[in-house]
Amino acid sequence: MAKKKVGLYLGLSSIGAVATEGKAIVASAKYDLTSVEEEAKVESLNEEVRWQALINKILREIRAEERDVYVSLTDKDFIFRSLEMPIMGKKNIGSSLVFEIEKYIPFKIDELAWDYSYTRYPKEKKLNISFVGIRENNIFRVQEMFTQLNLNPVVIEPSSLSLIKILKSSKQFSAAKNFALLDVSEAEAYLTFFYDDLPVFNQYITVPKKGNTIDNDKFVESVRLSYQYFKREFRAYELNKFIIITAQKDDAVNSLLTEELQISVDMVSPYELVSDAQAGIETIKAAGVVSESTYKFKPVFKKAEQYAEEQAATAALGETPLRPWVLAGLAAAGLIATIVLWTILGNETSVLQYKLEKADAAIERPKEVKGLDWPQVNVKLKAKENQFKTLKNLAKNSPINSALAKLGTLRPKGVWFEGIDLDYRDGKYSLALTGYIFLGDAFSERSGVDNFVANLKNSPEITKSFTNVNLVSLEQRTLREYSVTYFTIRLN
Repeated sequence: MAKKKVGLYLGLSSIGAVATEGKAIVASAKYDLTSVEEEAKVESLNEEVRWQALINKILREIRAEERDVYVSLTDKDFIFRSLEMPIMGKKNIGSSLVFEIEKYIPFKIDELAWDYSYTRYPKEKKLNISFVGIRENNIFRVQEMFTQLNLNPVVIEPSSLSLIKILKSSKQFSAAKNFALLDVSEAEAYLTFFYDDLPVFNQYITVPKKGNTIDNDKFVESVRLSYQYFKREFRAYELNKFIIITAQKDDAVNSLLTEELQISVDMVSPYELVSDAQAGIETIKAAGVVSESTYKFKPVFKKAEQYAEEQAATAALGETPLRPWVLAGLAAAGLIATIVLWTILGNETSVLQYKLEKADAAIERPKEVKGLDWPQVNVKLKAKENQFKTLKNLAKNSPINSALAKLGTLRPKGVWFEGIDLDYRDGKYSLALTGYIFLGDAFSERSGVDNFVANLKNSPEITKSFTNVNLVSLEQRTLREYSVTYFTIRLN
């Protein structure tokens, strides 16, 4: 008898679960977070408590007694990147990636757990690398939650990779290589682009509503903008197909997307992909994480130092104690070692040259000094330095100085300012403070901004110059592929 497995998908506000035996789904269920509050008749349950209650509820529903579970998380928790690197040995890729990835994340690489897969292009002498990472505190929070429930998460992976395993197991899409995959539920949607079967870009898309139904026009417009961004950033990637997985198949959406994107669009229902008539997006993602698919990218998230330790261990395996019979082969071994060393040095030189070329290409002069030679640039710099000296002298005598200086010390983790607009009228100062906060999830970011506002209100240096501190606006925005929170705070 096939071993029973339990798969779970944790979405933004919903959860899906399946129990499988072999390839067959023997039980499945899907719930929203609100169902726990309705059942408990309480509206202010802690978010973590709600998730734990919902997991227990859905496991009871599918009669799962197993302690081992396979977990698929919303793609919004992950960072997806696609990189090109020169061909090198596999053991060198992980350590080389550390330097590349640091340029694309707004926090330290030590805070990230990650894995990668790649495709070789020998003719072009390059690697196409697909990178997926998650902040360590996010994955720790999930593991801790399951530990408290006496459950062991055997696998934790992004839902797009769970979904692709189900998609590739169908005859209709098994041969697809270069395609876009859009999965849509009532509350969330994700657009993932795959090239040579590996994810290269992922975008969360809000699902706008018109009454109780999806606002097709606004939704298609959001998809179109994400598609255009991909086409701009990944010009070398040609897509052959656009696949939509949704329980609400809508010919109008299909037609609109085909017209807007000018690409072949295939729309498929979840229950067409698995042997479950009640299947929805949440349940097939849960089914995908327990699937025994041969899909090549099955990430095991590790930290940078673990890759360094593995590389050192791999090198140490080549060390063997000297034996007398080895002496006869030393000359040949020396020749081989020389060839290997030359190859390694050549690879390292290639990597360094590649990094220098990329760094050189990334340097852009400010528009004020574009087209100027170095003596002219120095003149501009001297003028700017004189302006700074003047501002510094003025700041020493300004009563607002201590308040502005305090802003930097009160800035919480994950915050960077976009604008600090100071105004002075009728003997009073007013300040509009705008910026972003990135902590990996919207709830933590909102709490961070609230704490920032509270700290401003409680600071003597701030209240000496400003009597009112108000949070004017708070909204989710996308920078590159990351979801961040944008805020406006007014002090007057």
